[in-house]
Amino acid sequence: MMNPFSQVFSRFLPTSSPDPVDQAGLERIAALVDKTLAVIPGFATRLSRPVAHAREFCARLVDSLPPTVMIDRQSFASDPLVHALFASADDIGAMLAASEPVRTYLAEPRSWQEESFIALMAARRVDKKVLGVALRGEIVVTDVPQTLLQFSNQTIILPADDSASAREAFMEAAFDSLLLTFAGHLERTREDYKSLQIECEMERACRRCQSTGVDSALPERRIAALDERLQKQLQSLRPEVIITELADFLMHPEEALGLDPMRLWVTRRGVIQEDDEHDADAASILFMELRSRDRRRHLVLPVRVRCDEARAALARVKETRAAREYMLLL
Repeated sequence: MMNPFSQVFSRFLPTSSPDPVDQAGLERIAALVDKTLAVIPGFATRLSRPVAHAREFCARLVDSLPPTVMIDRQSFASDPLVHALFASADDIGAMLAASEPVRTYLAEPRSWQEESFIALMAARRVDKKVLGVALRGEIVVTDVPQTLLQFSNQTIILPADDSASAREAFMEAAFDSLLLTFAGHLERTREDYKSLQIECEMERACRRCQSTGVDSALPERRIAALDERLQKQLQSLRPEVIITELADFLMHPEEALGLDPMRLWVTRRGVIQEDDEHDADAASILFMELRSRDRRRHLVLPVRVRCDEARAALARVKETRAAREYMLLL
């Protein structure tokens, strides 16, 4: 058992270096939140455990994603989920061609050695209320309120060669999302501080412009209240306080980032139906909605894409652009 003297003396011994993975997390904090935090004494000691906790959370989050889904013309015809994600099979190629990460990946020499790649697809769910036609027993009913399941802003990010590298990329992206959420909170606090500074200076300027005969008690109280709020905001922006708040934030990552499963019955026309009352052509689809710093929810889905089909989509876009430029020249 360690004696009291050893316990006191151990406080002055150098601490062990963080795990390399946690060290990378600390470096991301300096890059995405505030680079000045890294020079504060105790930065690594106070944040190593929260970083490890948050990264473990991100690993569990990624592991909870649904299995990888192939996206191509064949899956559009056969997979109800892929059919629900796109208005037409041509939209798959358009999405691939519009993705800068996909173009960058395909430009790398190693991509020619791969038959396919794994990536993360994101899309925004946009339900549409319409009046449609429904079958009630043997009677066709018109003007029936219906909800169409639609998606927009489909995009492909984080392409990777295989499942292992994809998982790693997804985890890093999840951890970065947490840090960017905190960075956004910190930026808003700094903006509030600047606004308070301006408001306080304006109050003082107004006070100086007032005649000496006017009762100054009310303006002085306002200035005093603003000064008090200003000091509180200034205290919250101290690096030591920021590190403490960040440590607490990383110990509760589920409050800022999460995945919610959504299971729906959807017809081939995209009509959402009740679980116990659905048409014969309706299929049950399961997808995950991401909760993050963006208040809007997004579907996230691991997908597999054939490299030759992605290159063909890029080639079609280039041909279309060339044809348009040629027509303009004419």
